[in-house]
Amino acid sequence: MANIDMAEDGGGVRGLSSLIILQEFMNRAQNAGALNIDPHEYFDVIAGTGTGGISACMLGRLHMSIDQAITEYVKLSEEAFKEKKWSGTTIYKGGKLREALKRMVREATGDEGEMMNIGRASGGCITTVFAMAGHNLNAGLPVMFRSYAVPTNPGPDCTIWEALHATMAHPDLFKGIDIVKSGVSISFVGGEIGSSNPLAHVLAEVNRVYPERHIACIVSIGAGHARTIRVPAPNRWRRTQDVIVMKDMATDSERVAEEMVRRFRDRSDVYFRFNVDQGMQNMTDGSRKRLGEAMQNTKAYLQKSETSQKLDGAMRASTERREAVSTLHAAGEVPVMVETTKQSASFKRCPAPTQFYTGREDENTQVIACITGGKHERRICVVYGLGGVGKTQLALNVIERTLNEWDFIIFVDASTKEGLEKSLRDFAEARNIGRSYQEVISWLECCGERWLVVFDSADTPSTNIRQYIPARGRGGSVLITTRLPDLARLAVGPGSVCHLSSMSLADATALLVKIASSPNQSILDEDIEAAKELVQDFGCLSLAIVHAGAYIAHFPNMRISSYRSLFSSHRQRMLDQYKNLPETAKLDYRGDTVYTTWKLCYDQLKPESCVLLWLIAYLYHDGISEEIFKRAAQSMHSRTYPLPPTELEIQAQDHVWQYLSSFIDSDTNWDPIKFNSVMADLASYSLIESNRTNSTYRVHVLVHDWAKTVVPQSRELAVQCAATVLSLSINLEQDAESIGFKCQLELHVTSLLAYSPNLGANHCNYLKQVYLCGGQWIQKEKLELELLEVFQQELGDNDIQTWSIAHGLARTYRELGQGDKALDLQKRVVNAHKEMLGEEHPHTLASISNLAMAYLDLGQYDEAKQLQVHTLNIQKRVLGEYHPHTLASMSNLALDYLDIGPQDEAERLQIQVFNACRSVMGEEHPDTLTYMSNLAGTYSYLGRWDEAEELYHLAITSAERVLGNQHPTTQQYRENLEWMQIWRDIELVSTCFKFCFTAN
Repeated sequence: MANIDMAEDGGGVRGLSSLIILQEFMNRAQNAGALNIDPHEYFDVIAGTGTGGISACMLGRLHMSIDQAITEYVKLSEEAFKEKKWSGTTIYKGGKLREALKRMVREATGDEGEMMNIGRASGGCITTVFAMAGHNLNAGLPVMFRSYAVPTNPGPDCTIWEALHATMAHPDLFKGIDIVKSGVSISFVGGEIGSSNPLAHVLAEVNRVYPERHIACIVSIGAGHARTIRVPAPNRWRRTQDVIVMKDMATDSERVAEEMVRRFRDRSDVYFRFNVDQGMQNMTDGSRKRLGEAMQNTKAYLQKSETSQKLDGAMRASTERREAVSTLHAAGEVPVMVETTKQSASFKRCPAPTQFYTGREDENTQVIACITGGKHERRICVVYGLGGVGKTQLALNVIERTLNEWDFIIFVDASTKEGLEKSLRDFAEARNIGRSYQEVISWLECCGERWLVVFDSADTPSTNIRQYIPARGRGGSVLITTRLPDLARLAVGPGSVCHLSSMSLADATALLVKIASSPNQSILDEDIEAAKELVQDFGCLSLAIVHAGAYIAHFPNMRISSYRSLFSSHRQRMLDQYKNLPETAKLDYRGDTVYTTWKLCYDQLKPESCVLLWLIAYLYHDGISEEIFKRAAQSMHSRTYPLPPTELEIQAQDHVWQYLSSFIDSDTNWDPIKFNSVMADLASYSLIESNRTNSTYRVHVLVHDWAKTVVPQSRELAVQCAATVLSLSINLEQDAESIGFKCQLELHVTSLLAYSPNLGANHCNYLKQVYLCGGQWIQKEKLELELLEVFQQELGDNDIQTWSIAHGLARTYRELGQGDKALDLQKRVVNAHKEMLGEEHPHTLASISNLAMAYLDLGQYDEAKQLQVHTLNIQKRVLGEYHPHTLASMSNLALDYLDIGPQDEAERLQIQVFNACRSVMGEEHPDTLTYMSNLAGTYSYLGRWDEAEELYHLAITSAERVLGNQHPTTQQYRENLEWMQIWRDIELVSTCFKFCFTAN
């Protein structure tokens, strides 16, 4: 029996147009057949996303008539979009949406807690709505909320209103919803993000639910053409990448529609797409007041002769219910009948995929769709990625799944030019085409058969793979696997570039367990957890997982947890053990170990690229920026250190200075072209990946481990070289740009200290600046205690550098809440500064101001105020009113006044400090943000909530941009705002609490 599909796009309030179109369709169908039926009695499948999901559920799951659905849609829009929020990342209140959905379900079923899934129905209409998992937006894969049960990969088991909230929760409009699945809370956002037109997923689902069935008619209804897709400028409320996700992915319905037109171009009586083409461009998702306008635009669209003819065609196809197209064909996997004249399978000369192949379903689907979709054109699909990531196995699995698509397959080992040409010559001789590879290429270009040529492991740049690719060929396809990203330029056709990266954690764990466990052996929970940890140690690299699994399986008493313990202490040795296994225990036909496959790439690198890889090996594997090396190069000849360098430090400096000198001229101008050329050499073999969003690079965690094995120097010297580069890049400046840069180095510093806890005082004197800017006080305390001990031994207590470290340590104690230790040490610092520098030296005055803050922290307000007033008067005279030290003391005095009065004087001083700092240091300098937050705290203390909230929002937005979203200062500003809102909401006066202020 033929199926009929109906799918609706999302589109906010514009979604009303889809119901109006469906109303006209049902009227025509009922008039033609003299029937009076509702959509759930007419369609076999109804699905949708966003507001289209709401409509699909009303019609398919709640069994509403089309007129009831329109009435309910208008009512729901009025309730959900009625009240805008004045702050936050969403425009409308999720609570309003939730209550509106519950009311709708309650009125339709009598129970607002009615479940979405009612089990596998024996017949009748099934319904699906789509949402996106909030943590996995980049993948573009929606989650299905079904009204029916499926045997594998079921969606969340939830109520109807929860499913509808999920599909409606576009991040611009409503807050997402958390739904508990198997005891784990999963966050969902609107299905329009990445799946605004869900038809491709609907057809795949239909093929899954109704295999070997046929479809009579597919009706796809859009919500009206949105405005031209563009990427707007970022604003202070949202980061740039979020804007791209929300605007670029969410409105691309017509891309899918065009893909469907191509898919069904040979069957004009199957697929019918309706979408209002005028008047809807400027109707935003929440424009509820324009429902009437949406209705009028839709009526005008329905009156067009082209629309009317298409409606009649769809109505005829649906009422006749002919078996027009198979569900397999509709899902994009068009079957080809096997002709008796087909050549022998002997021409399909390629290994079979491993029996343990796991996951990569999205990539498989993409590659299959690309190479099989060009029935009348040549397609070239390029799969590229790091060596060992699983490119060859992906290609073999694709071949296995598409065998019946091809008259013959040529599998070519393209790792060498000689092997490549030999494979083509062998095929020429077997087919009696000739004796040269050129004759094979010419024959492929003119033969009328369906062919697939696979160039596997095309990893040698000197091999011009382009010359071996047929320039034409109707119905022929080429599949290339390579480590060279540049070959992606050869790709032809939709979805023809597949960048293969690490496996997902779930797939990687499943693969390891599958290989490592014997068929009759149950695996322990302890080993499941160990497997998750081990694959993360591997960076989810498939080749490492396969080799480890094979090793574990070969030894009867070896458990995953045991292997991980060995790997933790013998990383390279354990990964190399695979080559020592007997052939019967190995799982791949090549046998290269993980490290061997990268060594082949390393041997082809330029010398300067090798040196850069050595330096990167002891930094953190991610967040590697050109700025690190640029700053290091420009400061290396002017850098001074507190202590004489050791012999090891001198060797490291010589190595680093010699290397970095090649990137600067005589005026220390940086040469970005030369540096980018070196990085491009590393990237050309996929040994390093770029992140264009934040202009950084990353290295796979196992490549990072392997890189240490090719460094020619001793481990101690290699670590010193990396430490030299990093410490040279760090200055003592406190401008916004320098602070922002240092905030990005925290993981690099931590990585270096993990490799060598005793890097030396000369490096640590600069590395501690990173922890200072990042607010990592525990780590900073550890370094400062070590530095203080070394400086006291080497320089003595009469050296100002010793007391500079003590000064910083005293502040660290204050930040850690160790007030007594801070006060004691700060007193000693003040006395030392007075004795060595004099009463009115800037350093002395700054230390006295910090001593006052130590008194304030301990509640000794009179002592604090007395010192602050005395210090401030001297600083104004000696340094000037706008000197940073003067402003810091003025702000600290304001905090005194806020505690002990007069409070109006506290406000006056805070305003003066904030305005002065903003004028001198800039709007987004960290000190300006500190004073802005302090002024907001003062307003909160005085009960002036609106002024406080406005300043907090400004401080938070700027801090996210300058310091980062997770910086402790940024988080502190958020906490301050949250507490202010709590106290404001319960209408307590300012004296009921003491706000958290930041002092300099």
